[in-house]
Amino acid sequence: MRARRSGAERRRMAHVLVDRFGPAVWRAVRNRMGETPEAEDAFVDLMLAVWMRMGRRGDVMRLGDHVERALLSLGISSPAEADASQETPDMLNEREGEEAFEETGLPEEGLPDLPLGLRNRALQRLRAQIAYEEAEVRRSGSRVVRATAGALAVLGFGLVGYGWWGERSSGTGPPADVHRASPELVSTGDLPVALQAVFDITRQPIDLGHLAFGGGELVTGSLSLGAQGDGIQLSAYALHGQSSLAHPRWTCNVAISPPAPSAGGAWLLRSWSLSSAGPWAVVTVNWTDNGIHGTASRVDVYAVPLAGGSPSRLVTLNAGDGGEVVIATGPGGIAWQVVSGQEGKATASPVHLATIVGRAGSASLGPSVRIDVNGLIRNPHVTRAGLVYQGTSASPAAAGTWVCVAPTGQATVYAGVPGATDGTLVDGESGVLYAVAPVPSPQGQTLAMCALHAPGSRQPSLRLEVPVSSWGADGGYVDYVERTGGRTYLVVARAD
Repeated sequence: MRARRSGAERRRMAHVLVDRFGPAVWRAVRNRMGETPEAEDAFVDLMLAVWMRMGRRGDVMRLGDHVERALLSLGISSPAEADASQETPDMLNEREGEEAFEETGLPEEGLPDLPLGLRNRALQRLRAQIAYEEAEVRRSGSRVVRATAGALAVLGFGLVGYGWWGERSSGTGPPADVHRASPELVSTGDLPVALQAVFDITRQPIDLGHLAFGGGELVTGSLSLGAQGDGIQLSAYALHGQSSLAHPRWTCNVAISPPAPSAGGAWLLRSWSLSSAGPWAVVTVNWTDNGIHGTASRVDVYAVPLAGGSPSRLVTLNAGDGGEVVIATGPGGIAWQVVSGQEGKATASPVHLATIVGRAGSASLGPSVRIDVNGLIRNPHVTRAGLVYQGTSASPAAAGTWVCVAPTGQATVYAGVPGATDGTLVDGESGVLYAVAPVPSPQGQTLAMCALHAPGSRQPSLRLEVPVSSWGADGGYVDYVERTGGRTYLVVARAD
């Protein structure tokens, strides 16, 4: 009888499952459900179901059978193994006395038909399950409580932790055949911005959900899981005309770890974010102990100098069971609000607004200002003028309008892009505060910007016109992905 595999061997088998069979499984699920968040959830759940069906004595040679049966159970017929499978057979060697598998974090290159972020999410779910099973073995001796393990795995145990990723994660290093991007190839249309940089990302996709800007640099972030610990990897690239995401000026690892688990529970990395606050890059790590769809009831906030340096933990915020924490950053500093859930009632705290100060190479929070609001703030931003948001849970703002509360507590209502129900803010270099929002275009979606103004007054809404596939904003910068001439470019512009 085959002996139970060690944790390192099982982690290797998890890589074989996802890397060898994941692309074909994702194609099958995507063909059935479309490229939607629900399809991504189904893919991760399917990988976990195959893993649970294999058991601790699972054989790599039978992985294909397990995958095929799992697909058939959903009425999906598809070849189980991807064309690239020949690259991975050596990932699992079953010889006795083999050296322990070294995990160095998640690879930085995507697989055919399987987005890197989705691959990482599936691997992290399997690793969390493996960690839980190992803990059960230690507590129960040789007995494996598989039924309990399966139920808790579905809740997303955070012994290792995984994040909800964007469609793709940042890659480092230049593509093999990089073309020098030319600013003349892209357009800023009528937007009130100055072009800063154009990056050719045709074969170097990045996650626009995890970018920050400041000090003439672009900072990318990616989640890294490794034997030496988990962390958020930051890399900074200069903004200077035509460029590529190669040779970062500085890199930094923000080490993260889940809170100590309570009796019978564990914490899950619900999500994380990267943004800027003046001269600082801010990493926010959201933990939950209420399953994969729970709110972030504990938040760790770190700051890294945009000039390069070591990370500092600014604050840890706890909302308790059923609570929630909201974080906002911007040129004016950082703001937070805690919503605690007690006896079925949600109670929102005042908003605290503080600057970030540096002392002796480390960062800390400066004195905070308290702003009283009615309910949970929506889509908040910290600007030089104060806290700006789109109403609260108790008093939602009308579409296209924003509420600005100065540190003195004085509130003013402004209008932005007319009728926009989604969007963000950027601080212009001239001191003007702009609303940015996606608007329809003949080819799909483009961007509009409008200076915040008094409701009822006339203020032009300026458009990009060319279609964008994705976009973002941070601090005083707007970024978007534009395709032209058969290439894909990340365009970075500074608001005027």
